[in-house]
Amino acid sequence: MQDKIITCLQCDKNFVFSAEERRRFEERGFDEPTRCPECRKKKNKGPRHEGEAPWKDKGRKKHSKRKNRGDYDNE
Repeated sequence: MQDKIITCLQCDKNFVFSAEERRRFEERGFDEPTRCPECRKKKNKGPRHEGEAPWKDKGRKKHSKRKNRGDYDNE
């Protein structure tokens, strides 16, 4: 098996996918990487801030208190 040059999907830089890496990926049943090692690290990076849970405040809206139907003025 030979080294392979792949263009990163995210940053468009070329990177070398070595023969050793290719062998390990094949053994584990993984596909070839589409991102360079630097972009993979950024993508797989954990919480944004130290000590913050990764799922915290991701797209969740806070519920507002709704008025009961009896609170509206019926004219």
